[in-house]
Amino acid sequence: MIKTLTALAEPNRLNIVELLHDGPRSVGEIVEGLHLPQPQISKHLRVLCEAGLVEVQRDAQRRIYRLRAQPFQELNGWLASFHQVWDERFNRLDEYLQELQATTRPEGGTLLTNRELVITRTFDAPRELVFKAWTQPEQVARWWGPKDFTNPVCELDLRPGGAINIHMRGPDGTLYPMKGIFEEIIEPERLVMSSSAVEDAEGQPQLETLSTITFTEDNGKTKLTLQVVVVKATSIAAQALAGMEEGWNQSLDRLAEILR
Repeated sequence: MIKTLTALAEPNRLNIVELLHDGPRSVGEIVEGLHLPQPQISKHLRVLCEAGLVEVQRDAQRRIYRLRAQPFQELNGWLASFHQVWDERFNRLDEYLQELQATTRPEGGTLLTNRELVITRTFDAPRELVFKAWTQPEQVARWWGPKDFTNPVCELDLRPGGAINIHMRGPDGTLYPMKGIFEEIIEPERLVMSSSAVEDAEGQPQLETLSTITFTEDNGKTKLTLQVVVVKATSIAAQALAGMEEGWNQSLDRLAEILR
C-alpha cells in the first residue's frame, strides 16, 4: 500500500492515472494529453508499472498502457476502512454535542450550552413597556439580579456606545459590580449589550458576555428572547458562570412581577 501511495503522490503520475482511467493510451497519446516531454512521461510510466498500477502491452510498434484494477480495488478497500472509523467518530461527536444541549425547560423556555444561554419568556405587557423596563435605570434597579438582590448603583447611558454600570448587592451584603456597553439600540425591538464582571486582584474582568435581547409583539403581550454568549470565562468566574442560567431566570421572574 505504501508503494501505491508513493507512486500516486507525484502530481504528474496522478494525472497519468486519471488519463488512463478513460481508457488505454500510447505514450504519444499521453504526451499529447498532458503536454509533457516524452522522456518525463516514460519515467513516470516506469514508476507506475513498478508499483503495479499500470501494465503495458505491445500493439505493433506501439506500447499501450492501461490501468490494473486490483491495486485500485485494494486502495479503495483500505480507504473505506478509514471512512468507517471517521463515520463512527463523527457520530460520537454528534452525540456528545447533543449531550451538551440542555433540555428546554417548558416553564422558562431555556436552552443552555457551554458557551451560550438562550431564554424565551412571554410577558403580559406591551413591548414598549417591557423595553422601558430594560432601559430606564429606576426600573432596571427593581428587578436586575437574582432573588433578594438589590442594586444600589444602576447607571445606564442609553445610546450606542453608552456605558452600563450596575452594582448588585447580595443578601449577605457582598457587592457584585458589572460594567457594560450598549452596542446596539433599536427601540422597542432590540438591545445588544456587552458586559464584564468578576474582577481579579488586578481589576481585570474574568467573565465577559454579549447579550442580545429581542422584543416581539404577541397579541398585546411581549415575547422576549434573551441570548447571552460567553466571550470570556476563566476559572475564577466558574461559580458565576455556573449560576448564570438560574440568575437570569430569577431576574426575569422579578421583571414579570413589576410588569403586572
